[in-house]
Amino acid sequence: MSGHFRITAILINTYMITFGLAASVFAQSEEEMDILRMIYKDQDLVTPTRSPKPISQVAENITVIDADAIEAINAHTLTDVLYYITGVQTDIRGGPGSVTNVLIQGSDPQQVRVLVDGVTINNISETVPDIGSIPVQQIERIEIIKGAASSAWGSSLGGVINIITKSPDPERRFGGTSYASIGERTTSDLRAEVSGTLGRFGYYINGSGLISDGLTPNNNVHSGNLYSKFNWDITDRARLQFSLAYNKGLRGDGQDLTHDLYLNDRFEYFFFTPSFTYNVSDTMSFDISGRVSTKRNIQFANTFSSSAEVLKRVSSELNAGGSAKLNWRKGMHNLLAGTEYDNGAVDSAAIMDGRQMQVKWALFANDTISLGDFSITPGLRYDHTSTNGEFWSPSFGFTYTPFSKLILRGYVSRGFNTPPLADTFAADIREPNGNLAFTANPNLKMEEVWSYSLGAETSIVKYFWFKVSGFINEIRDVIEFSDTNATYINGGNQRRQGVEAEMRTLPIWHTSLLAGYSFIDITNQSTGEVVQNYPRHTWDLGIDYNDNEAWRGALRGHWIWWNASADADAKYTAMIWDLNLDRKIMEKGNTTMEAFFSVHNIFSGAQYLLGLFPNPGRWFEGGVRIQF
Repeated sequence: MSGHFRITAILINTYMITFGLAASVFAQSEEEMDILRMIYKDQDLVTPTRSPKPISQVAENITVIDADAIEAINAHTLTDVLYYITGVQTDIRGGPGSVTNVLIQGSDPQQVRVLVDGVTINNISETVPDIGSIPVQQIERIEIIKGAASSAWGSSLGGVINIITKSPDPERRFGGTSYASIGERTTSDLRAEVSGTLGRFGYYINGSGLISDGLTPNNNVHSGNLYSKFNWDITDRARLQFSLAYNKGLRGDGQDLTHDLYLNDRFEYFFFTPSFTYNVSDTMSFDISGRVSTKRNIQFANTFSSSAEVLKRVSSELNAGGSAKLNWRKGMHNLLAGTEYDNGAVDSAAIMDGRQMQVKWALFANDTISLGDFSITPGLRYDHTSTNGEFWSPSFGFTYTPFSKLILRGYVSRGFNTPPLADTFAADIREPNGNLAFTANPNLKMEEVWSYSLGAETSIVKYFWFKVSGFINEIRDVIEFSDTNATYINGGNQRRQGVEAEMRTLPIWHTSLLAGYSFIDITNQSTGEVVQNYPRHTWDLGIDYNDNEAWRGALRGHWIWWNASADADAKYTAMIWDLNLDRKIMEKGNTTMEAFFSVHNIFSGAQYLLGLFPNPGRWFEGGVRIQF
């Protein structure tokens, strides 16, 4: 047994021994028990049905991450947060800020829809989200739906990651946070935010910058972000709000020594979303919002030997749209009906005729009907696209709370995923010898899925919270690349099925233990073969410490069995361990100062899907956080 495996085994055994001792420790307070009884504090969530409702009435398999949890692990971008979420897997291509693919329950990255303030972050051409470019300072919480969410959100076969950003602080006229970290290879993260409310006007402004010389070869990052949100309470019933974000950066995307290449990209993202909410009565509200987003990407490749530019691909996107919703909540009903519209365009030399457009509109409605210990959630959505026709997405879910320590959930839905414009309308690509390497397929159809999930969350065992969920996703017309035709086609059918399990303990001597496991089986139903290069087993282990006075710490262990094919040149035998420590060093009035220190990949383990993109080894960083 290698030294790395011996140390990992010791940590796991220590973890499990501590886990066993927890049940014998003195009883906790009633307030602490409420943490487990009211899962995620039973806060109102908006992602499942686009209308606020308590998590005890959410039928979908959902995970919520709040700002405190993000701060505890010293995350830099959305990638760092999703890395530890059970049922969500990330294919990370370098250090902080690097390109990352995100999967939910073994989905493809283009089947996951990521939203920020109602704006879809996925690009139009490839329908993938750039989660490595999304900073975390402005995040209030993240709501993740695992499984098809098309009856509420349209194209989202794999699931939805909805980022709810911070709002202006209603209790103060002026306050904020400043943050600075520095690590190896001059990896630094600088942030500042201010927030407050002046009369009926509220503001939140955040700026940040992430810089690194690269923790792996040609993995440098230089990016900056500006985010703001403003609201104006016109009357006691009417609110006008808008948010604006701008993000620009340059990063290295790794190197391919076999082909004498190194890869880079430049990006520039912008979005603006105004909204107006009017409470017609105590039971009815109306919301209308608009959105405008632009994306500009330049991807280029150069040779090591001569630094000659061998590839340059420029792509610009513009998307404009909006939505309107009417929400009625009275008695047992929480009814919502709405419509939305998007008009997007891609300009690129890699696209047929240099420009392609996609127009989409939809109608949707759902209701959450509370019947004592039961709730049921029927939903229906109709989508129409100019590129791939129409789709109906029905759904039905239920929750049952037989007693305060147990919630049962079940959900079934029909969902879809719209083919990327790059697969449908891209210009031909030829190899140096003239052979066709890729051609578009304008006849691609939507991928379809019937998604089923069943789960339970309980704190019936004293001092512990448990969650278990099973799922089956039956997918038709899976989009896959055909080497024979050098194009993407609608291939056969897939079944993705599996189980997730999570647990967390109450704080014992200020310490909580947590663990998560997911198993995913992806089978080609035409051949019966298990599909490779997808996560099959994922383990997450953790220890949290917080004395609520001075010290806070988080130890995390993460391991994915990627079931990779031989040509991927993957390595994933090691569990990656990260340690974050935080110490309050000053507190005076409303001002606090904290120092933090992190060790990433403590034992320099290797865990990656593609040999071209190895993960960073052990690296250190530290810094300060000031809140005022």
